[in-house]
Amino acid sequence: ETGTPGEQKAGEYIVSRFKEIGLSPAGDNRTYFQSFTRKASGNPHGDQPAENGKSVTGRNILGYIDNQAPQTVIIGGHYDHLGYGKEGSLYVGEPDIHNGADDNSSGVAGVIYLAESIKKSKFKNYNYLFICFSGEEKGLWGSNYYVNHTGTDKTKINYMVNMDMIGRLNPERKLAISGIGTSPVFNKVIDSVKEPSFSVKKDSSGLGPSDHASFYNAGIPVLAFFTGQHGDYHKPSDDAHLINYEGVK
Repeated sequence: ETGTPGEQKAGEYIVSRFKEIGLSPAGDNRTYFQSFTRKASGNPHGDQPAENGKSVTGRNILGYIDNQAPQTVIIGGHYDHLGYGKEGSLYVGEPDIHNGADDNSSGVAGVIYLAESIKKSKFKNYNYLFICFSGEEKGLWGSNYYVNHTGTDKTKINYMVNMDMIGRLNPERKLAISGIGTSPVFNKVIDSVKEPSFSVKKDSSGLGPSDHASFYNAGIPVLAFFTGQHGDYHKPSDDAHLINYEGVK
């Protein structure tokens, strides 16, 4: 949960992976972290904090590949979850650890995997910024903070890719992609991907209850990837043994 020792441990792990891959720190004061403080809200995925709540400090994690290119692509996913489930949980019972294997360790794994792949690649036409957001479950806190406090000229951000719950690819290989309508080229690009094959459900809207919405609202084209809803959503049962690891890749 955002602002807890668990979040700090998860964040330190992600930083260790960013360092191994060779990403440059792009957070505050030449670190990988971008800190933000908000008041706690009783409205997960809402856009307004509560007037009377305790202050919570979270940390986005930013790693950068600088190709000296004129524009930057952002690839992100949130790494916070629900802690012991006091807020936002759909579980009925005593407080229990919510590990969030699909929501959203799967998306974080996707971010790290792409960072590693792109770092080794010959893709030099863009700079690449990889962001693991905190506070998504609180109401898109981290992504909103980044969009409103980035030093990067937003017109220099070519597009943003968000991965949230990509860990349950089913045998029919159903994949939902949102934001298709936010750029005139996205539909053609998605249709051009033949291998590996997916049964793609397209959504033209750039809005939705995840971090891509923060970028769309700032006028940035977005694509959001999602392998589907399931009965373990926001419950302790969203755990590692249910992940389709090959499907994430």
